Amino acid sequence: MSRTTAALAAGTAVFALLLTGCGEDSSTAAAPATTTTPAVQVDPGKAGMFVVSYRNAFPKLAADRDDLAVSGVLNQTCSDIKAGKAEADTIAGIVKSSTNGSVSATEQEARAVYDMAKLMC
Repeated sequence: MSRTTAALAAGTAVFALLLTGCGEDSSTAAAPATTTTPAVQVDPGKAGMFVVSYRNAFPKLAADRDDLAVSGVLNQTCSDIKAGKAEADTIAGIVKSSTNGSVSATEQEARAVYDMAKLMC
C-alpha cells in the first residue's frame, strides 16, 4: 500500500511540475491555443492522480499518450459535467476523447472514467 501511495505522490509531483513548466512556456503562446482547451481546468494534484489511475486501469487507452493528453480526458469530462450535459452524452464524449488509435473505450471503461471524474471535478 505504501508503494502505491509513493507512486501516486511521485506521479502527482511530476505532473504538477510539468503543468507549471507548460504554464510558463505557454504564456507567450498565440490566443487560438487557449480557445481549444476545455473551459474547466482541474487542480494539478487531482489531475496527476487521475493520470496515474487512468494509466493503471486502462493501459491500452493510455499507451503512447503523454500526461497532458490523458489529463485532457479529465478536463473535458469535467467541462461536460459542469456544463450540465446528460450523463449519456458525457460518457459518449469520454469514448471519443479517450480513443487511442484503433482502441476505443468500452461503455464500462467510459463509465468508470465518468465516475472517477465526478469525484475529481
